[in-house]
Amino acid sequence: MAKIKSCGALLLGLAILYSCEEKGDFGLATDDVAPVEFNTTNVAIESSLVQLDSVITAYQGRFLVGSLNNTLLGNYTATGFLAINGRTGNIPSFDDDAKYDSVRIEFKINYMHDTSSTNRDLDLELFDITEEFEDTLYIASNSLEYSNRLLALGSFVIEDTDSVYAMLGDDAWGNELFNGLKNGSSNFENQENFSQYLPGIAFRTAADQGNVFGFTPGVDFRIRVYYNEPNADNTDVVSRYFEMNGFNMPYFFNVAYDRSATEFGVVDQTNTEYSGTNSLAVHSGSGLVTKLNLNQLVSFSETVQGAIINSAHIEIGPIEEPSNLQTLPNSLLLYLTDERNTRIRDGSSYRSIQQDGSSQLISNFPVLLRYNKETKKYSASITSFVKVYYQDDYRRDEYFLYPSDMNSTLRGFTFNKDNLSIKIFYSELR
Repeated sequence: MAKIKSCGALLLGLAILYSCEEKGDFGLATDDVAPVEFNTTNVAIESSLVQLDSVITAYQGRFLVGSLNNTLLGNYTATGFLAINGRTGNIPSFDDDAKYDSVRIEFKINYMHDTSSTNRDLDLELFDITEEFEDTLYIASNSLEYSNRLLALGSFVIEDTDSVYAMLGDDAWGNELFNGLKNGSSNFENQENFSQYLPGIAFRTAADQGNVFGFTPGVDFRIRVYYNEPNADNTDVVSRYFEMNGFNMPYFFNVAYDRSATEFGVVDQTNTEYSGTNSLAVHSGSGLVTKLNLNQLVSFSETVQGAIINSAHIEIGPIEEPSNLQTLPNSLLLYLTDERNTRIRDGSSYRSIQQDGSSQLISNFPVLLRYNKETKKYSASITSFVKVYYQDDYRRDEYFLYPSDMNSTLRGFTFNKDNLSIKIFYSELR
């Protein structure tokens, strides 16, 4: 009986199989569904270098102080500037016997260019600014005059970015502040007078630090004038202080650079294209960017007709990777530009290639190129952009390769100009 059941099952299976074949072929091998051929191509990108004329460094959440020398991109120095709130409406009454004790400066660090444990020394110098400190948008090439009068000097090892660091200021300067406060000097009558007396503080490093530090502005920078005076019943002496700080005051940082020892030294005019170098670069803070020309997409669009764009990726690199990955830009944007070599504003933002699924006529969702440390490349999907370009619905060719942290770091990298491409995956009907 078992053998009969097995033979029956076999005959039933064969009957079903032959009944299906009799209905005709189906799937990709049939005449009613045309076969699809899948292809890939690499579209070359033309490139050049541009030095931007304006990188806003005011009101970026920090101001940079420090120096970087002998890097792939040259030598760089950052000098910070912070206006001081005299808090003139909070000056206390001083006892006639009040005496000056010391002046103490406190600050916080919220960023380090090099986060290695062996490169955290900070030799800091503070000077008084000697010209008006206007409340305006300063750029990296801006600077303010400051005297050679050293207000404070300190050496630190920056262990973390949430501690308060402090140093004593010059006693002659401290006495000057104290006497002005105690004696009701007109310099402390109101903020306007105080700003004329002390427009602000200039921050710089005393030597080649090989590192750049981000200082927190606002109330996290404090000037405390300490003094001693008798207590209420004149039985003891108590220590008090009056605090000035950076609350609600302007700040920015200047970036000075020297690229003469590198091949990028030829880039000496702003908003001008330079295409004669073998390498390309992107550098935050100083405003050096790579300009991309995507006009080879036209050739692809006109040569390959009737295709379906499945996906498209832009790749930058492999790059010349710094020893510390912390010195690489967080990500890269593709900002629209033209023959003027400036970014094109769209309201409060700038036009750029947009993320997949977004309209390319808006600026709210810029695509970000992320770094892959395994391949040493920045890349991103730009499928939506290539699709509308291919369909001739939107075609713009010139874009800046622009670091997303341009206004708040000195991060950067270089790469060979041949290491630029757009890879397109597409399908065609045979």
